[in-house]
Amino acid sequence: MSRTALLVLALLAAAPVRGAELFPPPKDQVSFRVEATREVPNDWATATLGVDEEGSDAAALAARVNRRMAEALALAKQETELEVSSGAYQTQPVYDRNKIARWRASQDLIVEGANVDKLTALVGRLQAQGLLLRGVAFSVAPETRKRLEDELIGEALAAFRERAGLIARGLGRRGWNLMSLAIGESGMPMPYLQGAAMRMEASDAAVAPAFESGRSTLRVEVNGMVEVE
Repeated sequence: MSRTALLVLALLAAAPVRGAELFPPPKDQVSFRVEATREVPNDWATATLGVDEEGSDAAALAARVNRRMAEALALAKQETELEVSSGAYQTQPVYDRNKIARWRASQDLIVEGANVDKLTALVGRLQAQGLLLRGVAFSVAPETRKRLEDELIGEALAAFRERAGLIARGLGRRGWNLMSLAIGESGMPMPYLQGAAMRMEASDAAVAPAFESGRSTLRVEVNGMVEVE
C-alpha cells in the first residue's frame, strides 16, 4: 500500500475523534417555571365620568359639551391630591330613516389617585353637576407595584435556584448550569366597576358613591432552562 493511501486511512480514522472533540454530546437539559405571588391591597383608584349631549345643531352641541367639561375640569382640579385628565371625545350622527336626525356628543373626564375618600367625594360633586359615572377601577399604585415586583423577582429567582438544585439532586447529578432565563410580571387588579348611567336629581347632590378598593394579586414568573451535569 502506498504512503498516500496510508495517510488517507489515518486521517479517516482520526476524523470521528476530532468530531467528538469539536461537537461533544449534549448534556441533559431541563426546562421549568416557578412563580412568586403576593396579594396586596389596592392603593390607587381611577374614576371615569362623562358628559353626554344630543342636538340637531352640531356646532351648538359641541359648545355645550365643551362648556360643561370646562366647568367639570375646573371643579376637579381643585383637588390637588388627585390627577385629572381629559378622556375620549366623540361626536356621532343619530339616524332616522337613513337621514341624520340629530347629533350625539360625549366627552370623558378621568380622575385618579391614592386618596379614595377624596376621589369618592369629588365623584359625588361631579355627578351633582350632571356628569355620568362611567365606571371605577382599582389597582396598585405604580410606585408600590415597582417596589413589590422587585421583591417578588428576588423571591422567584431564589425559588428557581432551589428548584434547579432539587432537580439535579433528584437525577443524581453533581450540579447544574443556567442555559436561559426569562422573567415576566403580571397583576390581577380589581375589575372595572360600571357606574349607573343616569343623572342625579338635585336632592341627591350631596350623595357620593360608596367604593371598596379591594385587593390585587401581583405575580412574577421565571421561566428557564438548566443543564444538569
